[in-house]
Amino acid sequence: MQKKYCLALLLSMSAGISSAWADQNGASQNEVAAVTDQTMFEFGSYGTLGATHASLNSADFALDAPMPSGAGRSNYLSLSNNSLIAAHVNATFTPDLTAIFQVISEYNSNGNYRPEVEWANFKYALTPDLDIKVGRFALPTFMDSENHDVGYSFVWVHTPFELYQQMPIMSVDGASAIYHFTLGDAENTVKLIAGQNTTETAVGIVNSKNMRGIFDNLDYGQATFHLGYQRRDTSTQSELAGFNEAWVAASDLTAGFSYDPGSWFFKSEWLQDRTQYKTNAMYASAGYRIDRFTPYLMHSQSSAASAFDNTLPYLNMAQKSNSVGVRWDFMKNFDLKMQYVHITLGNNSTGYLVNIPDNVTLSGKTFHVISAVVDFVF
Repeated sequence: MQKKYCLALLLSMSAGISSAWADQNGASQNEVAAVTDQTMFEFGSYGTLGATHASLNSADFALDAPMPSGAGRSNYLSLSNNSLIAAHVNATFTPDLTAIFQVISEYNSNGNYRPEVEWANFKYALTPDLDIKVGRFALPTFMDSENHDVGYSFVWVHTPFELYQQMPIMSVDGASAIYHFTLGDAENTVKLIAGQNTTETAVGIVNSKNMRGIFDNLDYGQATFHLGYQRRDTSTQSELAGFNEAWVAASDLTAGFSYDPGSWFFKSEWLQDRTQYKTNAMYASAGYRIDRFTPYLMHSQSSAASAFDNTLPYLNMAQKSNSVGVRWDFMKNFDLKMQYVHITLGNNSTGYLVNIPDNVTLSGKTFHVISAVVDFVF
């Protein structure tokens, strides 16, 4: 029933033109409107259809934290890990006032594809260099945070999960200020955010309040540099334990670098997450473009969480992975990707696996994940 629902939703939402993806990759709302002769409303969609296999029989590989099941123990071949569909409308009310509303349907913590509002915000240009955004918008933690669902916008099958699982909060309900300026030949963008968030996971609901952060992106020729810092107070409503955890202060420091002269690319990011514990994660990836094909390699890893003092319990979700894959842009607005990932869990670690029986020990286990997807934008 879920597959039929998802297919029906796909057919109904795929009409439109591709404007939000262009916006995610640097085109402003005003530039998009100029291309279409100042059309007030523009509609578009994007999505991914994919299948995943994991060589597991005692747990599931789930790509995102909210997913209750995935490939492995529950499904020899999972269609839920990578498959999603989104539709959006961009509105240009005046040259200074724009808005976006986006709905996404993907496998969620309830085990269905119920559509959810991913973005809903207004943006106003106070000056040519300063924008104010109010509503629900993407939290720009990583270099691909603002387009992490748009598979067509990056070369891999999916963004590196060792890094992205460390920070599953992808949006903010609040306000943001975006300031653009030049530094010699470089273009710089600084974003300030403040707000709150509620994120459902497979084991409970994570509430975040007093969120505030500063993020900087500097583009210099073919190179991009990213720095970010954010703080928040967080509490989890645990469905398994049946109680709400106490509010805890959390912070994240991120850094990233990419270089893409056209024929090849290199990209790497790093994060340090601090609550009562400290956790590090990183990835590095490189690829080479041969006509419409882009083969690539990637290494990513996350560390065990180290306690700040000896009275705190020791957490461990450490794992590392090595990936090889290829992207084929076989027609306009479509790509086909295949990726093989070899994953090794750390000692005393369950990594980011779900559906693990109580009597199963996975410490140090190795397994592989094979994925194939088709991405599209309209």
